[in-house]
Amino acid sequence: MILDKNTASMVINIYNGANVFIEGLAVAEETVYDVAIIGAGPAGMTAALYCARANLSTVMFGDPFASQLAKAGDVENYPGFDSIRGIELVEKFSKQLERYDIKLVQSYVGHIVRNDGFFRLFTDMGEFIARSVIVSTGAKQWELNIPGEKEYLYRGVSYCAVCDGSFYKGKKVALIGYGEQAASAAIYLAGLAKHVLVLSSKPDMDAPIHGEQLKAIGNVEIIGNARVLAIEGNEFAEHVRFEVDGQERIERIDGLFIEGGVPNSVLAKDLGLELDEKGNIEVFRPDQLTKVEGVFAAGDVTGGLHQISKAVGEGACAAVSAAIYVKKKFKIRK
Repeated sequence: MILDKNTASMVINIYNGANVFIEGLAVAEETVYDVAIIGAGPAGMTAALYCARANLSTVMFGDPFASQLAKAGDVENYPGFDSIRGIELVEKFSKQLERYDIKLVQSYVGHIVRNDGFFRLFTDMGEFIARSVIVSTGAKQWELNIPGEKEYLYRGVSYCAVCDGSFYKGKKVALIGYGEQAASAAIYLAGLAKHVLVLSSKPDMDAPIHGEQLKAIGNVEIIGNARVLAIEGNEFAEHVRFEVDGQERIERIDGLFIEGGVPNSVLAKDLGLELDEKGNIEVFRPDQLTKVEGVFAAGDVTGGLHQISKAVGEGACAAVSAAIYVKKKFKIRK
């Protein structure tokens, strides 16, 4: 609840408690959250769990059932489960969170401002105020928007080589993408598949760190300046059709991987966060600190390996760091 200076005295009468003042506005302290978590994927949900268990008042923005994890198929590399559907894992995460007093706001944060050491978060469901912020907004998958991409998703088409590469041991696969993430994924696939066809829209992989290593692997074929036209097949994906220098080609494949993503770091400008050359939020690991006091980040939005276990680990680290910050900065005894 926010009141102007003329009605600030009302706050004391109504709440009979302490208040904080933000740019001349009196705010009832009990309406200020210790931590606001932006994003409800595995990193955000883990951060919420840890914050709540640390007795921090916690608000989380987003819909867990709209996360990338919820859209995933079979997950076979998350500890504790031989195989579990992404949506089932989200259900388990969400059920666990229900045991704690966590405010879930199924809305997106459109704007954030930092005033007097506090954060004001604006959504279409109103304004929220917090002492600290954890950004866990994830990343968007790079979609080709070509025929066959959606039709063969999880039937030969995947957006994660590390997740699904083991299904194609000894087989021929194609990987579409460029940059370090794609090159690293191709190297991983080369250790599993019989042959890896890499299709890059750039003249080469544009990967100074992993590019040369990739070129030296015998079962990897790299085709530059490739424009992928379609993914074709019957029950499963069987062919990839692409164009190189005006010439159309078709290659037989058993599986196809689309590697790359765009981090959801649009709020970074509001917070004054620093981004790397790919738009990922720069953090100081392992504590997940950013260069802005009171702001932490975790999960795919920080770059690196896009995996559930990595997001969960970073979410936990960010939450512990936020708890230490809040209790020290605001002298809160909880």
